[in-house]
Amino acid sequence: MIIPAYNAGPSIEAQLEALAAQDWDGAWEVVVADNGSTDDTVRRVARWEGALPKLRVIDASAVRGASHARNAGAHEANGATLLFVDADDVVAADWLVHMAGAARHPLFAGSLREAGEFDGDACAGLGRATRWSGVLGSAGFLDAAASNNLGVSRALWEQIGGFRETLVAGEDTAFCWDAQLLGHRIYRVPKAVVLYRMRSSLRQLWRQQYQWGVGSAQLYAVYRSVGAPRPSISGALVRWAGVLVSAPVAVFRPSARREWVGRAARRVGRLVGSMRFHVVSL
Repeated sequence: MIIPAYNAGPSIEAQLEALAAQDWDGAWEVVVADNGSTDDTVRRVARWEGALPKLRVIDASAVRGASHARNAGAHEANGATLLFVDADDVVAADWLVHMAGAARHPLFAGSLREAGEFDGDACAGLGRATRWSGVLGSAGFLDAAASNNLGVSRALWEQIGGFRETLVAGEDTAFCWDAQLLGHRIYRVPKAVVLYRMRSSLRQLWRQQYQWGVGSAQLYAVYRSVGAPRPSISGALVRWAGVLVSAPVAVFRPSARREWVGRAARRVGRLVGSMRFHVVSL
């Protein structure tokens, strides 16, 4: 199992605690790929050395980015199956049982549920299903799954060459597309649940969704030659209109503000990405 981590001190112990509580008696290991953290991430991980099987931290700081950290962790892992989770989420109590049961498939993915702000009993109640999808996975091309609840055989990971480290965002979507272009489908494991941590501030949410928007344009630029369809211009104009029309509502209604910030950031990111990668993906 690989966990990419960068300045994950405030959150990673919740994930490690959840992993330590997994009821599965097969052989497994936990590799934390530290992407150059400057906080106490490594020290916090060390607290769990006796509670998790073969837990170790590797230096994955050569290149900044979660894709490099995942690739570095996969290189160091020993198993024939690679499981990827994130340092700021929490796996549900029976997550490993269900993921291990799906390991006969070359590529498989669990489900995500929104957890909001974590508390001490984060795994007690699973939140509503998140609307997470691949950055461009619903655009009529190929299926996609998130890399914070993903399993892949080592053989397929090596065949693909790992996660694309040059992508701004959407490296998990790209990985899934690369696998499907090689003839492998994504096997879904709905009972393997990960509680997904939402961004806690509007600034963080804007940064995340903006990057996703830029990444969407880059994905189209990379995959249009193999059939990825260009996003509808008329649909984009409708969404831009929706962002503009709903702006006053977001100003005066805090409950609508986060949704608006996410939508606006994605649209701006797509515009910037279209210019950066010389495509039309508004």
